[in-house]
Amino acid sequence: MSTYSKAFIAIEESYPDAKWLNFYHHVDDSYRQWFLKEGELKRPSLLECQAALHTYMPKLVPMWQHLIQLTKADDMLARLLSCYCPTPTMTGCSQAVWTRYNPVLIRNYDYSPYLCEGRILKSNWHGTAVIASTDCLWGALDGMNEHGLSVSIAFGGSDVVGEGFGIALIVRYILEFCKNTLEAVQVLRHVPVNMAFNVTLLDAYNDVVTVEISPIEPAKVSALPLAVNHQGDFDLSHYAMFSHSYERKQMLLEGLYDPLMNVGSFADSFEYAPLFSTDYANAFGTLYTAIYNPLFRAMEYRWPYHVRMYQSFEVFIEQTLWVSY
Repeated sequence: MSTYSKAFIAIEESYPDAKWLNFYHHVDDSYRQWFLKEGELKRPSLLECQAALHTYMPKLVPMWQHLIQLTKADDMLARLLSCYCPTPTMTGCSQAVWTRYNPVLIRNYDYSPYLCEGRILKSNWHGTAVIASTDCLWGALDGMNEHGLSVSIAFGGSDVVGEGFGIALIVRYILEFCKNTLEAVQVLRHVPVNMAFNVTLLDAYNDVVTVEISPIEPAKVSALPLAVNHQGDFDLSHYAMFSHSYERKQMLLEGLYDPLMNVGSFADSFEYAPLFSTDYANAFGTLYTAIYNPLFRAMEYRWPYHVRMYQSFEVFIEQTLWVSY
């Protein structure tokens, strides 16, 4: 029997305006509570946030200023929108790139259904069309841009917190301004992140990389076409054990290199344990599967009970789907 339900909404809005503002008004209180969870003094000042954005992601500053004006933001909201040193959060996630013939990036996003925005947004903020699953109001959990560059993130498993940006805004920056994995890797090397994350990238040239980033270590780049919730070959963290990270990595490896497996059966494997998690009570339930196809500039989103959504840059349909878990 289903215990949880959630709406996922596909929205097209080239530039943040009425649709974005309407969403903001619905989630403003929740985001402010999250921002203050550890106390306001734990969050950086507005001057620190502004300086960090100007230093590391200056191309996003005009959009940040636009959102401040659009929302008539006070000091707290302006700081929240900067995504600099945000309140720490831990999510799950499994992701891999099927590299044979027509490469695709496939990922499961694992978190609480109450804390996921559930928005798939097609936009064109800086002259590049982007389709992404949104987070932190204007960030992204995963997505693709019109150049075919596809990005997905998985929590790195460490509870170490440092000075840096929330990963969602870094992913947004990549989708807005990068055309290939090489450019994306340069961003990940340059922009500091507040927690450990694994970023898997696939571009239209079939270049695949996974980048392990952390607030305390330099970015580590590899050709490994997958990522789960630990970093390195062996990281005996509580989160890695709780999330069955090693079991999920082993299943992905077996699927990727099984000569009898095809892209369809590999994608289907994300709908079964251990890749698919039902631990929604502990904020570790699989909320959706996303499949990004750079060749066709198209993507598919999957949910339990065979609920599907297909979108592309050529044909994007605004819609709402209710999902049960």
